[in-house]
Amino acid sequence: MLKRFIIYIFLFTVVFAVKSHGQDFDMTVQLNTDNLNAEAKDRVKDMKQQLEDYFNKNKFYDNALFNENNKSGADAYKIKAQIQITFNAAIGTDSYDAKVLIVSQRIIDKSDKKINPKYSVLFKYIDERFTFAYNRALQFTKNDVRFDSFLSFFDYYAYLMLGYDQDSFFPKDHPKNRSVYFQKAIDICNKPILPDNRNGWTETGGGSKPSRLVMMQELMNSRFDEYRNSFYEYHYMGLDSLGLTRNAYAYILNAVEKISNLKKKEMKAFNIDLFFENKAQEIADTFLNYGDRGVYDRLMQMDAAHQRIYEEAKKKAR
Repeated sequence: MLKRFIIYIFLFTVVFAVKSHGQDFDMTVQLNTDNLNAEAKDRVKDMKQQLEDYFNKNKFYDNALFNENNKSGADAYKIKAQIQITFNAAIGTDSYDAKVLIVSQRIIDKSDKKINPKYSVLFKYIDERFTFAYNRALQFTKNDVRFDSFLSFFDYYAYLMLGYDQDSFFPKDHPKNRSVYFQKAIDICNKPILPDNRNGWTETGGGSKPSRLVMMQELMNSRFDEYRNSFYEYHYMGLDSLGLTRNAYAYILNAVEKISNLKKKEMKAFNIDLFFENKAQEIADTFLNYGDRGVYDRLMQMDAAHQRIYEEAKKKAR
């Protein structure tokens, strides 16, 4: 126990010394308008630039809480993110139905990150229930009080991405985390929403995916505290520490094992399913130079759903 504590203090001191952690977005937006007629395509042609400006020029983080933003070099850290909106149909003149791919990454924090940056996907998800009102004259003003069928959707995912980013740097109950952003996402779900817009927010409307409210409630449920703290251990103690200490591999394996054990206890664990779906290839690649191919047998037991990925990696491992 004492040895583990000493290692933890060493890692915290060394890794934290190179961090300049401040939240902001480097957002890229793509639009797929193949299903729209020429008139509808023209009406949404400004949306890409408007949304990129909305994410990249607004500040979603709490400066008072995350004062690393005032440190030298802090503006070098951004959450690399992508949104792809695929329009299903135009409904009348200014209403649309779409599905949206949301991807967020954060840089793996190493001393050579400015020369050889590597990123880890924190969140990747397709939201298939996005019905909204939009016109090009819309004022893209951030407003955390009023619900808007269009902008509140992106506020929700901005806070979700920030929440996952914080969980990758700090344990759940750390003063610089405390679930601030996940709570902001829940607050959006709990705003007064007209019945016609509740699908996807507080109601599922059918299908296997949870509502946005349920997705956040799962993360905020104390039963999933171990998942969130393991998410931190996987990224901060594991990925960020590879090359600094051999123990980084042990932290990654320990985190994956704890997440796997929790998955076995929880009948519904949507965020854990997303973790393995988004991370299986990354986990497999991480152990290619581990020196013990037997680790893949262990990984296959922890994440049987992605057995093929681990089997292929085992063949290439050294």
